[in-house]
Amino acid sequence: MFIILATKEWQQMLRNHTLPAAFIALLVMLGIAFAGVCGRYNRLQEERSAANIHFRQQWEQLQVGDPHSAAHFGTYIFKPVTLLSSFDKGLDNLTGYTMRVEAHVQHSMATPSLRPADIYLRFGELTMASVLQLFFPLFILFCCFNSYTQEKTSGTLRLLLLQGASPAALLNSKAGFNLAIVNSMLLLGLLVYLPALFVITGRPATGADLLRMLLLIICYAVYSSIFVLVGILVSALAKNARQSLIIVLGIWLLWNVLMPRLMPVIGQALHPLPSRYAIQEKIEKAIKMGIHGDAPRESRQAQLTQEVLKKYHVTSVEQLPVNLTAILMQANEDYTQMVYDTYAAQTDSIIRLQNNITRYAAYLNPYLAIRSISMALCGTDYDHQWHFDKTARQYRNTFIRRLNNELAYGGSKTEDVTSKVNPSFYSTIPAFRYQPLTTASVLHNQRLLLLSLLLWLPGSVLLLNRFARHAQVQ
Repeated sequence: MFIILATKEWQQMLRNHTLPAAFIALLVMLGIAFAGVCGRYNRLQEERSAANIHFRQQWEQLQVGDPHSAAHFGTYIFKPVTLLSSFDKGLDNLTGYTMRVEAHVQHSMATPSLRPADIYLRFGELTMASVLQLFFPLFILFCCFNSYTQEKTSGTLRLLLLQGASPAALLNSKAGFNLAIVNSMLLLGLLVYLPALFVITGRPATGADLLRMLLLIICYAVYSSIFVLVGILVSALAKNARQSLIIVLGIWLLWNVLMPRLMPVIGQALHPLPSRYAIQEKIEKAIKMGIHGDAPRESRQAQLTQEVLKKYHVTSVEQLPVNLTAILMQANEDYTQMVYDTYAAQTDSIIRLQNNITRYAAYLNPYLAIRSISMALCGTDYDHQWHFDKTARQYRNTFIRRLNNELAYGGSKTEDVTSKVNPSFYSTIPAFRYQPLTTASVLHNQRLLLLSLLLWLPGSVLLLNRFARHAQVQ
């Protein structure tokens, strides 16, 4: 019976051309998004590679004799462009990708400037991920909302029931057929464009890239299957096609439009994030007066001076064989970094509390789950940005410490303004290298969202079987 009903579905699809039209629309939209992101990836890769080479050469050819002056001159580091960020840009447009390395100043990531055209982009830039997350489910619902109701309106449902087909068997055959067709469409679309990313950009695919691509395909297949089952379930329970269409459109608007914008608002209301100005004011006060308000900068410097004098068994600064000024500067850098790390951790904890609201809501909304999982696998989510920011700051601290220590222990003494270092010293400081989060770390961070997405699939199947007995016959 299942094969007979599935054959009927195939013949009906060939007659009404709904699914082929949806497949063509999917390929066209993916193609438009693909064309835009490939050009962007190549441009960004060329720009950042050229900038890295330029600033590295500028640093290595530096002729400043004083290491601390060189620290003020500083350099720039850039976040690498990942190939899968072309598939899902995630937070890249908001978080920035450039950091200036400079003494005494803890620079934040430089974010792109907001252009007038960005106003409408806040509602979603066209990427391959947005096509699959927003528009493909809409195509699926349009194809499935009338799958059962049309049998009632055309009169074929009674004929099928008279021939021995039960409503449950009919719904299962429709679900199986549509699941096979939709996932075939998805697989073909992704197999056309995902490998093409590597071909057009000229970048060889690594094992991690291939694994993440496979995980993306599996997750999007689960996500699309959920909408197939929901569409058929609504069609079975609705009285007519109009009611079914209104319900599935309401579900799409709730899941894909309203909840993604409502959850961050709820998160901000429950866990308000202080303004950047308020945080910066607290940081400056903590640096000046101590993080607990009981260790002013002057007392910290006086205490360190006495410790250094005691260490070298001298009674005056002039007798020191090292540069006390550089030692004090590095101590101030270390304390400043400790303060920044403290407030950065507090800010990060608030942001994660806000994000948890969305994570919990993903158990009620598969779109929230797939959006987060997709960004994570493509390396454009908050966890990747936090990891890069942390790595960049560690490099910045090591960079400044190396220069200050050269000034402190490289042979110069306090108030020695004539001390210089060999310019070749600057080339011994290694360039910035960034290693993104491993796939295992990504899966660990997304384990609750992966669970919520996977639970939606058997949950939808159970609901379909549970309500099959209540399917409208007329």
